[in-house]
Amino acid sequence: MTDLTDLVDDLIIEEVEEETNKEEIDSIVVEDIKRRLFDVFKMFDEDCDGLIETEDVGHVLRSFGLNPSQTELQLVIDQTAKKSGRVSFDDLLPRVVSAIQNDEWIDETPQQIHAAFQVITNNNYVQKDTLIQLLTSIGEPLSAQEIKQFLNHVSIRTNGDIDWVAYVKDTCEMIASRD
Repeated sequence: MTDLTDLVDDLIIEEVEEETNKEEIDSIVVEDIKRRLFDVFKMFDEDCDGLIETEDVGHVLRSFGLNPSQTELQLVIDQTAKKSGRVSFDDLLPRVVSAIQNDEWIDETPQQIHAAFQVITNNNYVQKDTLIQLLTSIGEPLSAQEIKQFLNHVSIRTNGDIDWVAYVKDTCEMIASRD
């Protein structure tokens, strides 16, 4: 009987340890999401008061790589908006964490890239200087050498525009050909 009790005790200890490890990993993931979301959120927090306009929620989510439908976006706004019609970082964070942990609003890579570019431009072109500023200041910043390599692979028009649609198409085709 002692052997059975010891076995049960060992199994319980093992389950508790596994749950503790999972909670530690979840905590690290949540902190990473929080840090990265804050970086995106503050870009839209124009008066630095910790609130963004409801019409910016979709931009924040898409900038963060999430792509909810209009209905899902409206639900998030309804759940998080204050009486002032603005959304706080603290109210948006749990919804974003939940979406990421549950693989909600995930889109295919080319569509995600298109959504990210559409946040910064409403046509097929983005100004070189704007793109460089974003690539060196948001998320994991690119180094000067990485920027130079990137610029070697894009076509820049005389007015400084980059055709991001062509770049995404070419890059996705190149990646697909390697698979």
